[in-house]
Amino acid sequence: MNLNLCAIALLLFGSLSGAQSRAVDIVDDSNDVDNSIETEEAPQSQSKHHNRAFEDDWLKFTKTPPTKMQQAPGATLEIACEMMGSQVPSIQWIVGHMPLSEIDNLESNSITEYAPSAIVRVRSVHIVDHMLSEPRIYTCIGRTGSKTIYASTVVHPAHADQELGSLIVPEKQYQGPQKPRIIYTEKTHLDLMGSTIMLPCKVHARPHAKITWRNNEDKEIVQSHRFKVLPTGDLLIADLKWEDMGNYKCIAHNAVGRDSADTFVYPVLKED
Repeated sequence: MNLNLCAIALLLFGSLSGAQSRAVDIVDDSNDVDNSIETEEAPQSQSKHHNRAFEDDWLKFTKTPPTKMQQAPGATLEIACEMMGSQVPSIQWIVGHMPLSEIDNLESNSITEYAPSAIVRVRSVHIVDHMLSEPRIYTCIGRTGSKTIYASTVVHPAHADQELGSLIVPEKQYQGPQKPRIIYTEKTHLDLMGSTIMLPCKVHARPHAKITWRNNEDKEIVQSHRFKVLPTGDLLIADLKWEDMGNYKCIAHNAVGRDSADTFVYPVLKED
């Protein structure tokens, strides 16, 4: 493994020591226990180790969602989840009760990127834009290679005080336009020079938001043979070079407002 990459990995991994995986048991939200799951590595994956920059996959929370949240009447609720790992971690959300055994076996429909030399910090936000009629569990599940971790948030509905006590507000979808909110992005992406990387930018908005990207010189990115803004809003960078290092900004805007998110790209020198 390249020494530069090793040093960077150790520095980044060390920075996670202060980010404890505050875990929540999905069945009983009154417990504060470690709910980080590390699945057993499949035997067939061991044969790939000689092509890997790391002997083992790793995945850690850098920010866990809160254990409990209270919904305010008419307000949009955002639940954030952030993690870092080798390869490219993916995050998905499930809503409602799910036994731990089912989470272990849950398969994501999203296409994950196989990037054995990458270290990536990814952030996902789940938007609750409707009034709840009862407490609901939202679980953030992260995966990379053979590793799976998760954490849950119990959201309690808003209550209206009445003469005869508290009355639960009927479940109702919020209407009208909503300003963009970037809900899936990478905070940091490290990979070897010469690699092709994809920086995600998923947006929640009504009406549809237009997405643009600005490069490490704070100039709007135009389509080229190395830089492509995909129809999904993600940014593809081919043949990663040292001069590509820096901050890349995704900007989403519609008639109601705008939001932006930054990704720091760090190209790493290959071994001779």
